[in-house]
Amino acid sequence: MDKKLIFYLLGFCILFWTNSRAQGSGLLIQQYGKSNVDEIGLRKWNFDAHLFLNRFNTTDRETKGKISRSAGGSVRYNFKKSYGLRTGIDIHSINYAYNLANDTSKDQLLFLSIPMTGRLYPAKRVTLELGLVYNFLLQSKGDPPTNLEEFPVAYPDDTFSNSFGVLAAAHYTFWKRFSASLQYQFQKNNTNPVQRETNGFAGLMLGVHYTFLTNKIPPN
Repeated sequence: MDKKLIFYLLGFCILFWTNSRAQGSGLLIQQYGKSNVDEIGLRKWNFDAHLFLNRFNTTDRETKGKISRSAGGSVRYNFKKSYGLRTGIDIHSINYAYNLANDTSKDQLLFLSIPMTGRLYPAKRVTLELGLVYNFLLQSKGDPPTNLEEFPVAYPDDTFSNSFGVLAAAHYTFWKRFSASLQYQFQKNNTNPVQRETNGFAGLMLGVHYTFLTNKIPPN
């Protein structure tokens, strides 16, 4: 497993453990063992739209990630206790430049991602999330050394591929239906080791979310 992935998953667990310690065992028993999502102000079903600034980079090539954008929507289902599931669709634009003496060209990739994550609600404004994501490649363009054109060209179909990944995120509701999130995503598929291009990417995303169904009761 990639060392960066281990680092972020460990950080996610530490964050959850720290929050648990801060609340105390009595509150946790009440919240996770006895509480109902209705009692903490959550609907069974919620929908949101979101925008991200992202910075992805390759995990096994000499490249430098560039800031780009992501957007999408989610559907969330909350179980009776204070946890739930999320899925949806995201479009990620991934941009990076090669950092080699004889190659400083850029790649421009576009993925459609479908997440399936579990969500915990340790506090009324806070959500922690961890799960899997499947990434469909929609478009891949770049400027490899063999390119004789003055603009990026499409890569052959077998250069990049669909891939599975892992994501971890923390969300904070800062005003009414709006929340902010910090998300880490890692994705990888087998790559020919002598191929210039890779199918391994990791990145951070800073996002703003708008929920279409408000909480049943306002957060304190």
